[in-house]
Amino acid sequence: MPKGADIVISEESATYRPEMEWLAARLNQRAVAGGDDSSSVCTFTSAGVNAPGYNWRVVPAENYEPHEGRPVYRFFELFDLPNIPGMENALRANADRQTTITPPIKPYLEEKMWFALFWLQPLREFWRRELGEKYFIKLQEVIPYSWLLDPTPLPQHAVIPRLEIHDWREAAKFSQKDRDLLLKVSGFSPLGWGSRGIALGSDLPHAEWEKRIEHALATFQSSPTILQKFHKGALFDHQYWDPDSGELKAMKGRVRLCPYYFVERDRVRLRGALATIAPADKKFLHGMSEAILVPSKTQL
Repeated sequence: MPKGADIVISEESATYRPEMEWLAARLNQRAVAGGDDSSSVCTFTSAGVNAPGYNWRVVPAENYEPHEGRPVYRFFELFDLPNIPGMENALRANADRQTTITPPIKPYLEEKMWFALFWLQPLREFWRRELGEKYFIKLQEVIPYSWLLDPTPLPQHAVIPRLEIHDWREAAKFSQKDRDLLLKVSGFSPLGWGSRGIALGSDLPHAEWEKRIEHALATFQSSPTILQKFHKGALFDHQYWDPDSGELKAMKGRVRLCPYYFVERDRVRLRGALATIAPADKKFLHGMSEAILVPSKTQL
């Protein structure tokens, strides 16, 4: 996006708005100072954009009106598209290659079902062939065994692998020790981020666990849910800056890594990762006010 873009932020992502406004202001300052092609700087007025030159702006998604040729940096989830009517024109322009939307519109990347599909026995040889033996084995080591809560009845002689049950409702009767399992709603859902669509069976009363399973089966067609074995991450010590005391402090926590991939000249490259270090007493790892957020750089 050499000439800037509209950073379109939804209400769901509003907590990130100050960061994006800070970033947009620095990019615009650099352009004005001549760090880039400052001759192409444009300004925005109440009447709209004066010229499609170098400028970044942050705009609310819900009342967004795209300008012809203006690229869009998407800061909203795809489940929010019905709440952003102005994006229809931008999507059409993106399909016609008249503008750019990034991250690109790829709904399949928001589906947690991939974890369950990876472990399906009928797809085993497909994954082995497509990934290669080395990567297939490596993914088996890092992806927890996962099931898709599909309500389709099984034949009388069949059982759900590794759980050895014939019906998902039997899982509702597991003891607390056997309920070290996670329910996760698929990513293409307003509950698919920030741990809002996650439930750990061993933390829930029996009645609530049973209710969650029934809900997952009932909503399979609209918001599929997967079941995963729960694994605690390893503990690490990491320093952080305490603005109240004005000093460095140490915290013990568990790490979640979010890699960032970029398509460059038709090749996919890993360019960095965001390490989120959540306090040791947190079971679900996600961005939270108590966590340490550390950008990491890779040489790969």
